[in-house]
Amino acid sequence: MRYLIRAFIILLFLTGKSFAYDPVEGQVTATLGPYYSRTNYGGFNSDLNSSYKTGVGLIAVGDFNSHASLEISMFYFPQMFFREVDGYLISEKSQIMHIGMGYRRWLTAYFSTSLAFYSSYTMGEPETVYSNVPAGMDVDTSARDITEYGVDWSIQGDLWNQDRLAVVLEGRYSLSFTSKKGEKSDQYGALIGLRYMVQEEKQVIAPPPVK
Repeated sequence: MRYLIRAFIILLFLTGKSFAYDPVEGQVTATLGPYYSRTNYGGFNSDLNSSYKTGVGLIAVGDFNSHASLEISMFYFPQMFFREVDGYLISEKSQIMHIGMGYRRWLTAYFSTSLAFYSSYTMGEPETVYSNVPAGMDVDTSARDITEYGVDWSIQGDLWNQDRLAVVLEGRYSLSFTSKKGEKSDQYGALIGLRYMVQEEKQVIAPPPVK
């Protein structure tokens, strides 16, 4: 992932002219790109979580005014769940559909941050990656649950912006409210996306002059 980030930073400096994004009431943008994520796990067997998982993310933003926007996001990615009980560890993986809705605040024309509530849904059958739990001991993870809930926090910056298109880099952290006892399921990750202006600002039509 670090090579992709370097490539976009180089692209930013090589571009002759770029334009800042100007949030205006009525504008709608959509951002699509690969999402690289990892479970926030610092346990004794961290080799199980040594690599980033690759998924895809879609973010739709509708502007209220020059500082605030409504955000709806959707991510599809494989998520690792880790749980330690009585010194035993189980790690399970499941495909996740992660959907959030919240508020985006524009700090400058190039940077913004967002806070959203999310619900995530497991897709398909979970896979046990590692377990040293003895037979007969019933220990599972949230990979087997249908729905999880939590909060997303993100910060986003424009790497390149021109006309209706922009390349953005976003860092994101997902805090789970429904983790089981002894479980680590919070996620952090990065989205490298292409943002497109779906709908431009509302045009105010002046009334005809009174004769």
